[in-house]
Amino acid sequence: MTNRNTTNTFQRHLSRPSSYIPPQDHNSQKDNIERLELLSKLKRRAQDYSDSKEISLEGASISLESGSSLEEALQPARVMLRNMVEKSSFKNLLMKLQLSEHSLIEVTANGQVQAHYAGRTLSFESAFKLAPDLNDDFVVLVEMAQLTGGVVTLDDQVSMTQWLRFHRYLLPRTLIDAQNLIAFLEQQHPVSPPFGNYWEMIQVGENNSLTMSSAQCSRLRALIKEHTKGKSLLEHLSDTILGGRSTPFKRAGAEYYLKTLVSSSIALIWAKSFVRDLDWYGAQDHQPLSDESLQQILLTALLLDLHPMVGEQEPRNQVAGFDLYAAQHIEKSFASVQTEFERHLIDNHGITEHNAALASHLLLAGTAPEFLVKDLPPTLLLGTPQWVDYCRTIAVQEIISPGSSRSMTHAQIQHLMKSDPVTESQQALNALAAVDPVIDWALLNGIVTHDEVNRSVKDSLEVAVAAYARHAKTFAETAETLSRPLPTRKSVALDILQQVAKGCTYLEDDVLHQKRNRTLEDAYAKPFLISPVDLLMSNDLQTGDWDLKHGESIYKAFPKMLPNLISPDGEFYRQFNRNYVPHTQAMSTHLKLALTSLPLPDRARLLHGQVTIFSIRPSVATLHPITRPPMNPISSTLDVILKVPNRVPMESQKDKEQATGRYGVVMCTLFEGRLSCYELFTLHGVCRENTKLTELVERENLLHTSPRTIKENHFHPAPVHQLPTDIECYTHGVTPGLVNTSRGVIEKIGELSATPLPSNIESKGYYQSFYSSEFDPLVNFVLKHRPIATYDELVKECWGQTRLEALRAEREQGLNTFLNIIVPFKSCIEDISSDDPDRQFQGVAACTLEAAMTLLLVVGVIAKVASLAVRSMTLATKASAMAKTGLGLVSSLLNPLDGVTDLLIGGAKLLRKGFNGSVAALENAISDLRQLTGQPPFKQLAKAVDPDIIRLGTWRPAQTSLDTFQVWGIRHNDEWYALNRFGEPWGAKLKGFDFKLKLPTPRWHKVMPNSYARTVIKEGLPLASRKVDDAINVLNDPTLVQESNAALDLLLANDSSAARSTYRDYLIAVKEDLSTIKPGNFIFDSGKESDAVAELHWGLYNDWKTGNKAQNANNEFFRVHSNNFNEAYRRDHFNPGVTADTFVHEIFHGTPKTKDFAYAEDSGIFQRGSQQLDVSPLLNLANGKTSMGLPSFPNTNYNRGTAFKNADSFALTTSLLSQLKTNKQAYQQNIATMKAALKNANHGYISGQTLVKINIL
Repeated sequence: MTNRNTTNTFQRHLSRPSSYIPPQDHNSQKDNIERLELLSKLKRRAQDYSDSKEISLEGASISLESGSSLEEALQPARVMLRNMVEKSSFKNLLMKLQLSEHSLIEVTANGQVQAHYAGRTLSFESAFKLAPDLNDDFVVLVEMAQLTGGVVTLDDQVSMTQWLRFHRYLLPRTLIDAQNLIAFLEQQHPVSPPFGNYWEMIQVGENNSLTMSSAQCSRLRALIKEHTKGKSLLEHLSDTILGGRSTPFKRAGAEYYLKTLVSSSIALIWAKSFVRDLDWYGAQDHQPLSDESLQQILLTALLLDLHPMVGEQEPRNQVAGFDLYAAQHIEKSFASVQTEFERHLIDNHGITEHNAALASHLLLAGTAPEFLVKDLPPTLLLGTPQWVDYCRTIAVQEIISPGSSRSMTHAQIQHLMKSDPVTESQQALNALAAVDPVIDWALLNGIVTHDEVNRSVKDSLEVAVAAYARHAKTFAETAETLSRPLPTRKSVALDILQQVAKGCTYLEDDVLHQKRNRTLEDAYAKPFLISPVDLLMSNDLQTGDWDLKHGESIYKAFPKMLPNLISPDGEFYRQFNRNYVPHTQAMSTHLKLALTSLPLPDRARLLHGQVTIFSIRPSVATLHPITRPPMNPISSTLDVILKVPNRVPMESQKDKEQATGRYGVVMCTLFEGRLSCYELFTLHGVCRENTKLTELVERENLLHTSPRTIKENHFHPAPVHQLPTDIECYTHGVTPGLVNTSRGVIEKIGELSATPLPSNIESKGYYQSFYSSEFDPLVNFVLKHRPIATYDELVKECWGQTRLEALRAEREQGLNTFLNIIVPFKSCIEDISSDDPDRQFQGVAACTLEAAMTLLLVVGVIAKVASLAVRSMTLATKASAMAKTGLGLVSSLLNPLDGVTDLLIGGAKLLRKGFNGSVAALENAISDLRQLTGQPPFKQLAKAVDPDIIRLGTWRPAQTSLDTFQVWGIRHNDEWYALNRFGEPWGAKLKGFDFKLKLPTPRWHKVMPNSYARTVIKEGLPLASRKVDDAINVLNDPTLVQESNAALDLLLANDSSAARSTYRDYLIAVKEDLSTIKPGNFIFDSGKESDAVAELHWGLYNDWKTGNKAQNANNEFFRVHSNNFNEAYRRDHFNPGVTADTFVHEIFHGTPKTKDFAYAEDSGIFQRGSQQLDVSPLLNLANGKTSMGLPSFPNTNYNRGTAFKNADSFALTTSLLSQLKTNKQAYQQNIATMKAALKNANHGYISGQTLVKINIL
């Protein structure tokens, strides 16, 4: 309660409000010790599970450090558990369960109690039914176990899972999860540079929400123009301080030169003049201002002078009137767009080319820091999925540490991009940070417009997310289709048999032999067994000639089989044709994705140039006799090895067809007089330009060669070239890029005519290109002329051949059903053609081995490659999922009552208006991440400045303003100013600054359920009643009149017999209430912002007191602010006497109808086993030295009799009289202390502390 003199008869508050506790970071060191131990053990655990995909942390524990966040959070529960196990009823329970009193007791989150003793553990859940008086304690302990990560224990060890849960880490389930968590815990997180992102004074930043107003910005701009005579401030200071350079400043050195500029003595003089003219803090001699603060002010002046909209709300993505993410910038590099931006500054804003890099650096640091990361590759293009995730990562980094990303390299950002979130906080921030990049992606790709975004961020985000997810989904569906096996005749036959012979366990086992009707040839052949499936494929199962050699006949075992058997042939063709269509469509999509992933200029050349398609193969020339046709391959090979004379090298069309690479083509396009060649690897779905291939095609004049013919005759060998690529990428499907040169033949397949060039080609992005049909002719041509497998080949492969069919087709040959679709180059043809006999024989062996590669295996490889492509789209899928989550956050963050139509999420610009629950959750997430990364938000400030003069408060720009800002304020000579990142005041005085805003609650509040306060109340009420009883007994004891009168005189200003009698009557009324009040009369409020610990609602109390006792027994009239109540209890080391005094005080507001005029205050000394209070305010009230606080009569004090109307005076007197009965020596010491304080002040106003010690345990 902040009012010192309240006349409100409906609501009376507890006298002592919760104390201001300055921001502290005392837990971080102890937390770090625990973190390092956990990291070490997690590494060992990961090594133990290195051969497994999953990981378990079961049984792993770390030491609990005194003073750590978790230890402090567990303290209330551990005290409660310790008290519970010391109760006689719990000891009796242990006896009933035959457990030792020395057992280590734990309470788990799932409601179990575990007793550990002598290496054994016993768990029991329902045993508390045997001790009902312990049930309330048990329920609270279970809740607190749930809120602290899993277990309440008296042990000094906690499980690693509990530590991770408490600190809100996601538990690692897999080895990858564990490695990701290890990387995060080990990572050195970049911190903000000294000046952050330069924009602190004009943009909501890390610790402040107060920035310069529009009027202040205008005033500073006017001063700049006045001082520079209309010249650019940057140009003026650069010429003056950094002059003499003959070349423009480079981007890489911009930060260094800006720092050099603002730190010069000339620059500081300029900054001081601005401060003086603005009448800001620092204008007076007694207002010291550091060089860093002056440099920040000058940086702000430089920014404001660059463009009139700096510091104002510019249109989306616009900086100084330039749209960074305009649609025409689609698929441009960051460097390219920054060059255009600098040209814009030169052409429109009076910046010379000399200083353009400095100006753009200043402007982009606070608005688009993604442009300033070091070593950005030219392949990172605007509007691509990689760009979306890159921008999301930068946004998260800037929220945590403003300005830090510009000191990072692209490799460091990539590392962050690859890491999955390890905390719930990261998940929340990643989701929100994905919102803007996805919307900007949609703007760049023409999916939404600026007008649509301005109308509704939420609706535009929904459209953007749907479109973004669509592309990722296309990748996934393509991979799924290609990975789906094509039906085979065998699979169809198996399906049929599984229907007509249900339960048969040997359908695919070779168990049937031919019992009758064997052919003459078979009669002399060795009999063999064959499976029912194979017999159905060859239509022999229907004959009944084949059966089991032993046991029951298959036809008798499954009598319904034979009548219902059908040939699988027709069903196979039906299923194959049904699956073949989506398979070919998926292959087409596979290639379109590759082509549309090319940079925009390359796509334009392929789409609108004269395209010629080439194949690549090895030479298949073999020696043939001059006069006779070729022999079979074996004879040909022997001829090569044995050097048979009179033969000439020739190539047959059949051999050429078989040797031509199936896994890629070369596409050369003649566009605007320039030839460009690209390799399209159809197996891998990769397309890339190869300039050396272009040179080869031009040098050998291959564009003008004739396409190959389909005749079967022989030709003279095609010329073999030194190819600037790996031929095995085309012939064997080898991953591109492993080898750069090889030897082979390049042959023309055909040509596509050029198409007209549309006017808007430069602005068409990959997304639009893919979903248009512009690449269909090229893709169809490639698939028609160089498919990985033709329809006939796939049918033949899926048809298959059983052993019986093979025997009948070709008895003299071994089983050979596979179609060898790979003609190897290095290991086969080249080796056979070599002059080295060893290599010739190795080549023959290689051909034999590689013949085992079947067509269906190749189709499976395509599916795997497509799956890899899906994994390469993980960034897109991840960003899409994050943006969907962000959509929900946006919905809750955009409070319609605020009139906010846009979400401010650039860098650290967070939406703080409205203070709704989602904003609080978001800010908690930011706070958590800063804590985890070693950058707690108050750490720097607490170290820099005396925390007693730093406060978080609220401030309105004007009395009539509806906007209220949360502001970190700092007091100087009783004036409040905004606090900057250097821990110093800045700007104008904050008139009307209210510094009583409740600070962010400590972490342990999050683990204190309402039931905990209920249990403390249940424990404190009997003690309060006992204290009142003690006070009554003391007042009734004639031997203690003199000693008790000392307290009444000092605190109540009246020790007369009448006063004693009245006080006794008050105590009797209070005792009567305390004996009747129960936990059901309390309202537990953990949400309402209040400085009070508890408060009595007079009207509700009066109804309870005067109404029907039975009906009103459970009326709620006693409000407890749980967070403050628990904090006070914990701060006083769980001293139940403190809680008892709270209740005594509040009930004195009841029948005695006392009020609050003065409070005994917390001394700031908190010791275990006692409470120390500063009673000077109560002594001053009883001595008539407390001001009434009347503005017109500042010297008017309350009279001494007011003390007899003050609730806290009675509460403290009651506590002291109880102490007189239980600890007379301590009472006498306290009386002596208070008398001494009055004497030292000559019975005047006591300005210092007067400490009494009560509630001694």
